[in-house]
Amino acid sequence: MRPIKSLVAASVLLSGCNGVPTAFTQDPVFDQAFVVHSGAPLPYVLMGTAIQWNEDYAVTVKHIPYLSGAVYQGQGDVQFFRHKASGVPAWRAYHPGEALTAVGYNSLYMSVKGSGHALSAMVRLDPKEGSVMYATHDGPTAKGMSGGPVFSADGKVVGITVAFLTQSDLNAIKRPDLAGEPRVSIFLPYVEINREWNRYLAQAHPLTPPPTRLASR
Repeated sequence: MRPIKSLVAASVLLSGCNGVPTAFTQDPVFDQAFVVHSGAPLPYVLMGTAIQWNEDYAVTVKHIPYLSGAVYQGQGDVQFFRHKASGVPAWRAYHPGEALTAVGYNSLYMSVKGSGHALSAMVRLDPKEGSVMYATHDGPTAKGMSGGPVFSADGKVVGITVAFLTQSDLNAIKRPDLAGEPRVSIFLPYVEINREWNRYLAQAHPLTPPPTRLASR
């Protein structure tokens, strides 16, 4: 099998079109996604999408560099940054076969969404990421949606958009479980994001072992 790292190099910034995401004007659930930009020394050069993780932090992909307020970049393509909000979305693990909708902003800053279904296939993007596994769905995504939330039909967030594979990409990796798909969008699932969050917590607040109790004389 051809290493998927080289295959995804051209796709990871979502520099193209995976189907045609549709614009929407207002939605109480989907409007939770918001635009983020790279900071200095590349201020506003790159843009993407983010979603709130908890009341104090939001989450997006780490291939948006120099993000203001960034506190941690994970082993996978994810980073957390300081961003306060009074309300936060509910997160959960996805289920293969369920309806999903990827939400974000395109390069024209229009809010867009792409709907499809979760696939059973999972992919590894970079051997250096170790055991990090990315989930897949067959909905369309586009440039600018990187880091944007992937919603389930019940309004829960199940992951964030990372990249997509075109038909030629799928032919190159020779995955029988994906051979019949015209396009595949890749997202980092909640389980992996939560694992990275716990790594950040362990790094920021390491556990201090309790003092050893001296035996009484």
